[in-house]
Amino acid sequence: MALDKISPITEKELLNIIQKEFPLEKRPFLKIGERLNIKEEEVIKYLKYLKKKRILRQISAIFNPWFFGHRSSLFTFKVPPEKLDKAISIINKHPGISHNYLRNHSYNLWFILVSLPEEDPLNEADRLAKLCEVKDYLYLPALRTFKISTIFEDKISGFDKEEITETETVEVNENITEKDKILVKVLQEPLPLTKTPFKEIAKSLGIKEEALFLWIKEMKEKGALRRFGALLKHDKLGFKVNVMVAWEVKRDKIDFFIEELSKELLITHCYERKTYPNWKYNLYTMCHFKEKKEKEKIPLLAQKHGIENFIMLETIKELKKIRLKLFYQL
Repeated sequence: MALDKISPITEKELLNIIQKEFPLEKRPFLKIGERLNIKEEEVIKYLKYLKKKRILRQISAIFNPWFFGHRSSLFTFKVPPEKLDKAISIINKHPGISHNYLRNHSYNLWFILVSLPEEDPLNEADRLAKLCEVKDYLYLPALRTFKISTIFEDKISGFDKEEITETETVEVNENITEKDKILVKVLQEPLPLTKTPFKEIAKSLGIKEEALFLWIKEMKEKGALRRFGALLKHDKLGFKVNVMVAWEVKRDKIDFFIEELSKELLITHCYERKTYPNWKYNLYTMCHFKEKKEKEKIPLLAQKHGIENFIMLETIKELKKIRLKLFYQL
């Protein structure tokens, strides 16, 4: 299917729907087609095209790790150049690491580690550090997650927002059943791009489709299911320059500063994180640009708001980015 078979406006609307408003119904692609005034078959065909082009990674359930007892945090390893290949291989093979990036700093590997309910993420990071022969690393748990304003959300409608929430947003459920674990494992896999995908899933589990939808509804009401939607590869959409900026901002100025940044920068994630005597950066924003020259906005904004201490951690290479899988096996 050629790109010109669907208008840019329709494509944008389609990307928004599959990310934010995916219909949890028996024939979801029919519902999407009705909204866009295109046939169900064309919706499915176009999504398959986007997947082939690696713009669409997958459509699946995004669960809240905390609800199921998992814990997550950002870590950065300082890896000597001669040990980098080995460290990347070890980290990328870990099923609890969904994101791993090579960045332009002596702390060069940055990854999100999600630990199993019975494990502590810091203990698991210690184990990984020993395997990678890394002596220096930072444990940077999120203290607060900031929601970007609704106005700013409109600017990033073509993006996948990060599906991992590092700070606790719901209480841990102490009564997770084996049935829950099985359903989580299945629904976190890519949704079949067919007319009746949920019917196929229910059949594979030996349950009725209505029972599957009832469980999904219950998980959503409890806060266990954050959303059901698509994960896109944003560099395929033209945003090829990605910079994590670490700022040292006075705590009482953080909220105002974020609001000001969001007017100027394309930010998809924003966290306040743990600091150390030799690492005083407390605010982290993930910024995206189409052109390298746009990075010049960052130091200008720092100067404007009197921020003297900040670093621009540009992504040299995306080493791993997958949808997190809960209840994985080490």
